[in-house]
Amino acid sequence: MENFANTIPHIEIAFIHRHAILPSDFDFPPMPEHFNEKQTHKWQSRRAAHFLLTELFKKYGLDLQLLENIQHTKSGRPFVSAEQIDFNISHSGNWIAIIFSHFFAKLAVGIDIEHPQKERRYADLIRHYANMEEQVVLLNKHCPLLDNLSQRFYLSWCLREAILKSQGVGIVKLSEVKHLPLEKRIFSAHCPRGKLHFVSELPFYLSYFYQLPENMLLSEPLLYHWQNGQFQPVTCQSIVYDVNEG
Repeated sequence: MENFANTIPHIEIAFIHRHAILPSDFDFPPMPEHFNEKQTHKWQSRRAAHFLLTELFKKYGLDLQLLENIQHTKSGRPFVSAEQIDFNISHSGNWIAIIFSHFFAKLAVGIDIEHPQKERRYADLIRHYANMEEQVVLLNKHCPLLDNLSQRFYLSWCLREAILKSQGVGIVKLSEVKHLPLEKRIFSAHCPRGKLHFVSELPFYLSYFYQLPENMLLSEPLLYHWQNGQFQPVTCQSIVYDVNEG
């Protein structure tokens, strides 16, 4: 695979269905026979995430042995011992997604996907954690951002998860993220300056955050779907936010 210079920041997002067929030469510990349905689901998600990371490491000519020693912060956020690499993982329902950054200095990234399995009390949840400016906009029936309340809830929820996960901070800090929907701005003490995207056109809701490098332009992150034995580029519209700007 092509080996890219590490002086150029690269950020990629890849997602996969947990039942997707993986290459026969992909090596991953076999699933124990005694696993129940929940354990099987978790094993499939771990295998799929490891596969996505492996392919991205190969693409950038990175040491695959780093993936054999994935470590975790005290809060449980996974990482590898390489200052130029950061990644984050999310899974929901049958889908797994990762965001990956490669640069000469670590750029923090965070991702969240939500594949709704049931209806929620969307308005009550928004009132519970959202700042007042956000509540006024999202609970308005004529909100110009998204068509229905469920979409606006997942916008509000996913962006917070992605922001907080970039630093391994738990959802107990949801209310500490200030979201100004109409201004497309987010403020949080739990992440650096950056950009956040929200996508509602996929089989799940997707939000991803990436830190901006100092004094350097960054091209748009690339989005891929692994299916039919290859990574296929995905083009979709997103709501884009400035994070900690101004």
